[in-house]
Amino acid sequence: MENEIEKLKFPIGKYKAILEFNFSRTVEDIKTLESFAGKLRESVKGLDKTDFKKSYRDGGMNIAQIIHHYCDTHTYAFLRTKHTLLEDNPSVKMYEVSDFITTPDSNVLDVKDSLNVIEGMHAKWVSLLKTISEKDFTRTYYHSFRDKNIILHEHVGMYAWHTKHHLVHIDMAKENIKAKGKRSK
Repeated sequence: MENEIEKLKFPIGKYKAILEFNFSRTVEDIKTLESFAGKLRESVKGLDKTDFKKSYRDGGMNIAQIIHHYCDTHTYAFLRTKHTLLEDNPSVKMYEVSDFITTPDSNVLDVKDSLNVIEGMHAKWVSLLKTISEKDFTRTYYHSFRDKNIILHEHVGMYAWHTKHHLVHIDMAKENIKAKGKRSK
């Protein structure tokens, strides 16, 4: 049973940090971040308010919460990137995802504001990532929860993984909608 829950939580597998720097891989990760907003919009196209309440598993975030979570988390990621470029190994601000999804803004079914923020912020973040030097990708920040330094290229890779991770959760929730006969699409 626990193995099944793990498969539902991490359908593409848990993130595995790649510490060895490979600029070509980082460029691919940046492309993933660049295409993300469009993929997310396409993923939720045609869903109605009832659909946004659906989850990929019992106890998991619903589709609306996933989108609001992306907005919060990727905004933090962008700011961590900037701090990493401007400071020597900054200690970054931590937050609890489980707390963040309880605020009223994370529990509205209208996701257009979060989609707009994601689109604009990702455009700005990708523009920044495309202009920094290869050496900048070896800069670090300190992650207090993990008690370790995170290398900027690893950070970019982690968020590229994160985009794919929850897009699959949205697809799973949409499959649950179809399987339960709530929608014919």
